[in-house]
Amino acid sequence: MKSIETKIRVRYAETDKSGIAYNAHYLTWFEVARGEFFWQRGMDYGRDVEARGYHWPLTEAGLRYHAPAFYGDLLTVRAWIGEVKSRALTIRYEISRDGKKLCTGFTTHMNIDHDGRPVAFPEFIRKLLNAED
Repeated sequence: MKSIETKIRVRYAETDKSGIAYNAHYLTWFEVARGEFFWQRGMDYGRDVEARGYHWPLTEAGLRYHAPAFYGDLLTVRAWIGEVKSRALTIRYEISRDGKKLCTGFTTHMNIDHDGRPVAFPEFIRKLLNAED
């Protein structure tokens, strides 16, 4: 599946005293790219998923840091679908600066109903997740 890219500038509030981006913010940047991934495919998570009775809570996350990001850096965050199972999906990410890889990782999400029960993805979501464009 094709990936998307989005740009994020490291804000002062996201850094420590030495100007290095704090590690937990990478998960926030993954979330920004995840939302952009679906928007670029014509899907609004709130309208198209939650309004139809489904939710995608995070069940697992993994990050590997390769190099630090600093205050003011313009980062490229790339996201793509890694794996789709009947009730869960894994999204992969790469964060870079000027072509240098800073962080790679993934998030896994379970498809649940309003009662919190894991359920299979409905056809309209499965089509979007399996699209090759």
